[in-house]
Amino acid sequence: MRNGLRDGATSLLNLVRERRHRSDLYGKAHYWDARAKERTGLSRSLWPSNAYNLLWDERQRTVLGRVLGDVSGLRILDVGCGTGRMTRHLARHGASVVGVDFSRETADLAAEETRSEGLTDRTRFETGDVLEGFDGLGTFDRILVVGCLSVACRTEEDLAKALQNLRKTLVPGGELILLEPIHKSALLRRVLALDVNAWIAHAEASGLALVRRDAMGFVPLRLVASVREAPVPLLRVPFEAFERLLDTTPLLQLFADYKLLVFRGS
Repeated sequence: MRNGLRDGATSLLNLVRERRHRSDLYGKAHYWDARAKERTGLSRSLWPSNAYNLLWDERQRTVLGRVLGDVSGLRILDVGCGTGRMTRHLARHGASVVGVDFSRETADLAAEETRSEGLTDRTRFETGDVLEGFDGLGTFDRILVVGCLSVACRTEEDLAKALQNLRKTLVPGGELILLEPIHKSALLRRVLALDVNAWIAHAEASGLALVRRDAMGFVPLRLVASVREAPVPLLRVPFEAFERLLDTTPLLQLFADYKLLVFRGS
């Protein structure tokens, strides 16, 4: 397969170059609009390699499934829904889901793909900004945020505001589930440069109580495997081995890209 943006594969060098301008790219809707148009498959909202994305998507569903449990009948908000992969996954399991993204092109594409699967009776897609809040959407039993706040928030003040807006959107006793690339390092952070303890502190200050934390995405493998296509069966062996290590060896979570934080509202 030819390596290139349209094929969902690019070089590590291109990814590094992109990270140098992350604040001017990741936090802007036009960047995600372009990705939705130019890439294919899961690479529109995930990594350049769709082989890696397949395994990443499976792993995310496993990690999130541990905390979401049975979602049948629940009202769920999927913040930063991208092309709607998690929105559709939750709808298939009986939830009523609103997907919201600040990229109009991406939200439109999510709605189109969802119609093709016949899930429109349990889903809808809106354009919105977590920093402005979602007052018009009502309240939700669960709010899911995957890889959104780390690019939408530039400062600690932005994060505090976003978390306050999300807490307002929860029903009493509802849960906010964050699965985010939380880092301070220049190499691994997206836009927001804060450690996980700062995230927890701001969530607790907004009235949320931490009830669970976990991790996924072994960084050394991800840095290499996520930017080039490879046979999925060959890639699956090391991917699953390292993810098992993250599950069973808490010290290795220092090498995890994404942190899972589950909070309960009052």
